Amino acid sequence: MKNLFLSTMIILSMLLGTSEMRAQTTEAQLNQVELLKQYFGTWKSDYKDTTYVFVMTAYGKGMQVNFKASTKGKVIWQCKQVWGYDKESDKILGMLLNRASSSTSFYVSWFISKNVNETIEYVVRNDGKLEKTNSQWKEDFKSRDMFIQSHMINNKTVSMRTFMRVK
Repeated sequence: MKNLFLSTMIILSMLLGTSEMRAQTTEAQLNQVELLKQYFGTWKSDYKDTTYVFVMTAYGKGMQVNFKASTKGKVIWQCKQVWGYDKESDKILGMLLNRASSSTSFYVSWFISKNVNETIEYVVRNDGKLEKTNSQWKEDFKSRDMFIQSHMINNKTVSMRTFMRVK
Protein backbone atom coordinates (compact mmCIF):
# COMPACT_ATOMS: atom_id res chain seq x y z
CA MET A 1 0.00 0.00 0.00
CA LYS A 2 2.86 2.35 0.84
CA ASN A 3 4.52 1.82 -2.57
CA LEU A 4 1.19 2.31 -4.35
CA PHE A 5 0.59 5.51 -2.41
CA LEU A 6 4.06 6.91 -3.10
CA SER A 7 3.93 6.00 -6.79
CA THR A 8 0.48 7.53 -7.16
CA MET A 9 1.51 10.75 -5.45
CA ILE A 10 4.62 11.09 -7.65
CA ILE A 11 2.63 10.45 -10.83
CA LEU A 12 -0.11 12.82 -9.70
CA SER A 13 2.43 15.58 -9.02
CA MET A 14 4.02 15.13 -12.44
CA LEU A 15 0.72 14.99 -14.33
CA LEU A 16 -0.83 18.02 -12.70
CA GLY A 17 2.15 20.22 -13.43
CA THR A 18 2.75 23.59 -11.88
CA SER A 19 -0.18 25.49 -13.40
CA GLU A 20 -2.64 24.15 -10.79
CA MET A 21 -0.17 23.83 -7.94
CA ARG A 22 1.66 27.09 -7.30
CA ALA A 23 3.27 27.38 -3.88
CA GLN A 24 1.94 30.07 -1.59
CA THR A 25 3.96 33.20 -1.02
CA THR A 26 6.21 33.21 2.03
CA GLU A 27 4.22 35.84 3.91
CA ALA A 28 0.94 33.92 3.48
CA GLN A 29 2.34 30.40 3.84
CA LEU A 30 0.38 28.10 6.11
CA ASN A 31 1.66 24.84 7.59
CA GLN A 32 -0.47 22.44 5.53
CA VAL A 33 0.66 19.34 7.46
CA GLU A 34 -0.28 20.84 10.84
CA LEU A 35 -3.60 22.16 9.57
CA LEU A 36 -4.47 18.74 8.10
CA LYS A 37 -4.40 17.33 11.64
CA GLN A 38 -7.71 19.12 12.32
CA TYR A 39 -9.37 16.29 10.40
CA PHE A 40 -8.04 13.43 12.54
CA GLY A 41 -10.88 11.62 14.27
CA THR A 42 -14.33 10.30 13.46
CA TRP A 43 -16.82 12.68 11.85
CA LYS A 44 -20.54 12.23 11.23
CA SER A 45 -23.14 14.11 9.22
CA ASP A 46 -26.84 13.39 8.83
CA TYR A 47 -28.27 14.73 5.57
CA LYS A 48 -31.91 13.97 4.80
CA ASP A 49 -32.20 10.17 5.34
CA THR A 50 -28.48 9.49 4.83
CA THR A 51 -25.68 9.31 7.41
CA TYR A 52 -22.10 10.02 6.34
CA VAL A 53 -19.16 8.89 8.48
CA PHE A 54 -15.47 9.71 7.93
CA VAL A 55 -12.80 7.99 10.05
CA MET A 56 -9.55 9.92 9.50
CA THR A 57 -6.25 8.72 10.96
CA ALA A 58 -2.66 9.91 10.69
CA TYR A 59 -0.42 8.30 8.08
CA GLY A 60 3.04 9.87 7.83
CA LYS A 61 2.63 13.50 6.74
CA GLY A 62 -0.88 12.76 5.62
CA MET A 63 -3.88 10.67 6.53
CA GLN A 64 -5.90 7.66 5.56
CA VAL A 65 -9.67 7.91 5.46
CA ASN A 66 -12.47 5.36 5.60
CA PHE A 67 -15.76 6.78 4.36
CA LYS A 68 -19.22 5.25 4.52
CA ALA A 69 -22.67 6.51 3.54
CA SER A 70 -25.71 4.68 4.93
CA THR A 71 -29.44 5.02 4.40
CA LYS A 72 -31.83 3.32 6.83
CA GLY A 73 -28.96 1.24 8.20
CA LYS A 74 -27.86 -0.04 4.78
CA VAL A 75 -24.44 0.95 3.40
CA ILE A 76 -25.00 2.62 0.02
CA TRP A 77 -21.45 3.82 -0.71
CA GLN A 78 -18.03 3.13 0.75
CA CYS A 79 -14.48 4.16 -0.12
CA LYS A 80 -10.94 4.55 1.16
CA GLN A 81 -8.82 7.63 0.68
CA VAL A 82 -5.12 8.26 1.14
CA TRP A 83 -3.84 11.83 1.47
CA GLY A 84 -0.23 13.02 1.60
CA TYR A 85 1.63 16.32 1.70
CA ASP A 86 3.65 17.32 -1.38
CA LYS A 87 6.43 19.70 -0.33
CA GLU A 88 7.17 20.99 -3.85
CA SER A 89 3.62 22.22 -4.47
CA ASP A 90 2.80 22.87 -0.78
CA LYS A 91 -0.46 21.00 -1.39
CA ILE A 92 -2.11 17.89 -0.01
CA LEU A 93 -2.66 15.23 -2.67
CA GLY A 94 -5.30 12.56 -2.34
CA MET A 95 -6.56 9.42 -3.99
CA LEU A 96 -9.98 7.79 -3.56
CA LEU A 97 -10.59 4.09 -4.12
CA ASN A 98 -14.25 3.20 -4.56
CA ARG A 99 -15.16 -0.17 -3.03
CA ALA A 100 -18.00 -0.96 -5.44
CA SER A 101 -16.29 -0.10 -8.73
CA SER A 102 -12.93 0.37 -10.36
CA SER A 103 -13.27 4.16 -10.41
CA THR A 104 -10.48 6.17 -8.86
CA SER A 105 -10.44 9.90 -8.24
CA PHE A 106 -7.51 12.17 -7.41
CA TYR A 107 -7.59 15.38 -5.41
CA VAL A 108 -5.50 18.47 -4.80
CA SER A 109 -6.26 20.18 -1.52
CA TRP A 110 -4.87 23.13 0.43
CA PHE A 111 -5.75 25.37 3.34
CA ILE A 112 -6.36 28.97 2.33
CA SER A 113 -6.61 30.00 5.99
CA LYS A 114 -6.27 28.29 9.38
CA ASN A 115 -9.89 27.15 9.18
CA VAL A 116 -10.72 26.83 5.48
CA ASN A 117 -9.62 24.04 3.14
CA GLU A 118 -10.31 23.86 -0.61
CA THR A 119 -10.21 20.70 -2.74
CA ILE A 120 -10.43 20.12 -6.48
CA GLU A 121 -11.04 16.76 -8.14
CA TYR A 122 -9.32 15.07 -11.07
CA VAL A 123 -10.18 11.89 -12.97
CA VAL A 124 -8.09 9.78 -15.32
CA ARG A 125 -9.14 10.14 -18.97
CA ASN A 126 -9.04 7.25 -21.44
CA ASP A 127 -5.64 8.44 -22.72
CA GLY A 128 -4.23 8.14 -19.19
CA LYS A 129 -4.00 11.88 -18.50
CA LEU A 130 -5.60 13.57 -15.54
CA GLU A 131 -8.44 15.96 -16.20
CA LYS A 132 -9.89 18.47 -13.77
CA THR A 133 -13.58 17.84 -13.08
CA ASN A 134 -16.20 20.49 -12.43
CA SER A 135 -16.44 19.41 -8.74
CA GLN A 136 -14.75 21.12 -5.85
CA TRP A 137 -15.22 21.25 -2.09
CA LYS A 138 -14.69 23.81 0.62
CA GLU A 139 -14.52 22.82 4.27
CA ASP A 140 -14.79 25.48 6.94
CA PHE A 141 -13.84 24.50 10.50
CA LYS A 142 -16.23 26.38 12.78
CA SER A 143 -14.73 24.79 15.89
CA ARG A 144 -12.44 21.91 16.85
CA ASP A 145 -15.46 19.60 16.69
CA MET A 146 -17.41 20.92 13.69
CA PHE A 147 -16.83 21.72 10.05
CA ILE A 148 -19.17 22.65 7.22
CA GLN A 149 -18.52 21.02 3.87
CA SER A 150 -19.76 22.77 0.72
CA HIS A 151 -19.78 20.84 -2.55
CA MET A 152 -19.71 22.96 -5.69
CA ILE A 153 -20.26 21.94 -9.30
CA ASN A 154 -19.42 24.52 -11.97
CA ASN A 155 -18.76 26.99 -9.13
CA LYS A 156 -22.34 26.68 -7.81
CA THR A 157 -23.00 25.19 -4.37
CA VAL A 158 -25.08 22.02 -4.76
CA SER A 159 -24.93 20.76 -1.16
CA MET A 160 -23.78 21.73 2.31
CA ARG A 161 -23.24 19.29 5.15
CA THR A 162 -22.33 19.87 8.77
CA PHE A 163 -19.91 17.30 10.18
CA MET A 164 -19.58 16.83 13.93
CA ARG A 165 -16.67 15.06 15.61
CA VAL A 166 -17.81 11.91 17.40
CA LYS A 167 -14.35 10.76 18.58
